[in-house]
Amino acid sequence: MTIPVFDLGRAKDRIQKPLLKRWQGLLDRTSFVGGSEVEEFEKNFSSYLGVGGCVGVANGTDALVISLRALDLQPGDEVIVPAFTFIATAASVVLSGGCPVFADVEPDTLNLDPSSVAERISERTVGVIGVHLYGRPFDVAGIGDLCEENDLWLIEDAAQAHGAAYRGQKVGGFGRLATWSFYPAKNLGCFGDGGAVTGNEPELLERVRLLANHGRQGHYHHVEVGTNSRLDALQAAVLNCRLPHLESDNARRREVAQIYRDQLAGVGDLQLLRDAEDTLPVYHQFTIRTGRRDELRAHLATRDIGSAVHYPEGLHQQPAFAGFVQKDLPLPVATTAGREVLCLPMFPETTDDEIERVCRTVQEFFD
Repeated sequence: MTIPVFDLGRAKDRIQKPLLKRWQGLLDRTSFVGGSEVEEFEKNFSSYLGVGGCVGVANGTDALVISLRALDLQPGDEVIVPAFTFIATAASVVLSGGCPVFADVEPDTLNLDPSSVAERISERTVGVIGVHLYGRPFDVAGIGDLCEENDLWLIEDAAQAHGAAYRGQKVGGFGRLATWSFYPAKNLGCFGDGGAVTGNEPELLERVRLLANHGRQGHYHHVEVGTNSRLDALQAAVLNCRLPHLESDNARRREVAQIYRDQLAGVGDLQLLRDAEDTLPVYHQFTIRTGRRDELRAHLATRDIGSAVHYPEGLHQQPAFAGFVQKDLPLPVATTAGREVLCLPMFPETTDDEIERVCRTVQEFFD
């Protein structure tokens, strides 16, 4: 039997009955944009996170772009971003007219390294986007202190960290704004595209909502040039069905991670990422590092076990950002990580037997 790296079908089966009821209600009301489903989700998600408010948008990339606009990013402004993450983090800066400046990541967590951030602050720097990579919170205190000392804003890219916590508080309210993706494979995913912005400043969130709805105040009255980026009601209904399961799903992910840790510790040249002190990870991915990554991945495939590489290159190695790479500031950890990272099967519906089979197969490869 194949063990996938992620199985959306199992998640669908768990919520199909209540979801169809919600969808039938939307069909009966022909209510597909905004409305009660979106309002319910925004209220419940902000309450779950313990933040002041939530604005649903069309996807995680829009969440970043709109947040940057809400913070008045100007052409030529520099924003420090991690060199090892999904492209949207840096692309949103370019799309907003700014200049991404790549900082290196910590070797044992692959999260943004505060010392590397400090090296990259210049007179043109206006902010930092920190990513809670793989569902592990970054060093919020370390990055936050740098931002405060240098009068910079902080955005949390929490696209992989639904429910993760730092020092007992869920992420999503530490920065001026936090951005979320609800892509289907996320810990809290819908069945299409969706996103959100959260924070604790009502006026700033209201500007996010304004920019996401064509800068509209009142019927056909527009005070800014915004865009069309709304979380649709069909996807909000999926999120309303899945949000009540998020805590138990994340708890199961931590159980799966512990099996991996117990059985893969000391195997071959494997490096297991460290969970930083005072954090509660939610393991969007369970990521290992090995110098034999491609061989191991091929071996797993011969045993019908899925895996994924997030990510094969650092952003500083992507042709799209060739004009933004500072040659005198090397990024050795991000460069090496792209050659070594491998994500093993991780989703809450997986069984202990499946995870133990993955572990035996990895052990077999190194033996």
